[in-house]
Amino acid sequence: MCKSFVKALFLVFTAIISCDGQSEFMLPFGPDTLRQIIRTKTPLPSGRKATLSDVRLHYYGGNSTEDVKTYRLNTIQDVLQESSFDSEKPTVFYAHGFVELAEDESVRTVVGAYLRAGGHNVVVVDWANLGFGSYLQAGRNVQLVGRDLGRRLLKLTTLGLPAARLHLVGHSLGAHLVAYAARQMKTKDVVVPRITGLDPAMPGFYPPLSFLGDHVTADDAAFVDIIHTDGGRYGASTKTGHADFWPNGGTARQPGCQINTVLFTYEDFCGHWRSWRFWVESLGGPGFDSRPCTDYEAFTRGECKTAPVAYMGEKADKDLRGNFYLRTAGTKPFSLGARGAE
Repeated sequence: MCKSFVKALFLVFTAIISCDGQSEFMLPFGPDTLRQIIRTKTPLPSGRKATLSDVRLHYYGGNSTEDVKTYRLNTIQDVLQESSFDSEKPTVFYAHGFVELAEDESVRTVVGAYLRAGGHNVVVVDWANLGFGSYLQAGRNVQLVGRDLGRRLLKLTTLGLPAARLHLVGHSLGAHLVAYAARQMKTKDVVVPRITGLDPAMPGFYPPLSFLGDHVTADDAAFVDIIHTDGGRYGASTKTGHADFWPNGGTARQPGCQINTVLFTYEDFCGHWRSWRFWVESLGGPGFDSRPCTDYEAFTRGECKTAPVAYMGEKADKDLRGNFYLRTAGTKPFSLGARGAE
């Protein structure tokens, strides 16, 4: 069944190339090329149940992504009993995107960066059991998971987790999920200090087709910073936080990403995934220099080069407001330092 599916997709890709007559089109094909497509045809990851009770929390209390303890949402309070949990440190809850697993490169890379940087309690919200299969259903599940996460986080704040040290980070659909959690906490007058949205998912959450729910906004936390890298495609193309960063204009294709790709292949997500790659790099360094400007075209013309520099990434100033622009490299290290804001 799977082989037949792959062969059929290969024929479709070949037909697309032939019909479009793009002589420079290079068919991307690697071990992960069809991974995302196959996962949309997979209702559930192996061994999981499509229930809220099977949403998992992975706590990383050591120096390796292999050193992990897993809990359910209804046992979230047990995280506070971990000997390595330090309530004096900031606590990060990271939510992955559509059809992603906690074992994927995206999640492991983010967690690994936090562990190397040190100074944080790190918890991954593993909602893959409700984030596989249909995008429409996964989008609807964002509210369900987010609100329940918010209720559980409220419980943690009564048991010793300082709300003032909480940081919610989400990629793609995960950005909207953590926003719902923060809104739930606000119903009890607990305001999350910071939400970071890494290229928040656009389809179904932003006008003119906002039928899946409310997208992350500046009203959701004391400080909401957004990194846009695939605006208008998989990611949001409009300002949605207090500080919105638009590296290389914030749209596809990001430098270093393949120009011609097939929709929903691994290679096609390069720009969308660049957001978490920028975030990871910012955890291990000073961040990315950017400047406030009216738009990217004005920025590239040098019209804002006298504006004050602002850092994109983990060290972003929480008083920042507006749209910020910068350039990056196409490969690691992505930060161009001061040159990126020229």
